[in-house]
Amino acid sequence: MAVEGFSVEVDGDPDRVGAGLGPGNGGGGVGGTVVTVSGDVDLAAADALWTVLDEQVRPGAAVVVDCSKVAFLDSMGLRALIRAQQKADASGARLTLASPSEAVRRVLQLAGVADLFVLDFSGSGSSGG
Repeated sequence: MAVEGFSVEVDGDPDRVGAGLGPGNGGGGVGGTVVTVSGDVDLAAADALWTVLDEQVRPGAAVVVDCSKVAFLDSMGLRALIRAQQKADASGARLTLASPSEAVRRVLQLAGVADLFVLDFSGSGSSGG
């Protein structure tokens, strides 16, 4: 499903994932999958994001959601992230929001849900923040 102004890409390459969000970002040994989200995560894009996250978040999985290129996040996009976090919690998976953009940080704070997520401001995929 193509949504104008939005894209989501999945990278399960252990060389990229093991180094956080890609070569040159430091880190190491994270393992798992990087889901890179770009553009506007709104009503039109939320279902596409949820579909990808629902597929990637499974028992024992480590999923890093790179939010550095998110320009806009509305309540439906936030709902997709919360559903993914709830699924991760229930299944023993680890979900990390990496390098959240100002737009993402603002919505998480305004909605009072930042504490639900593991936030990684370094972009390495490790917990912090």
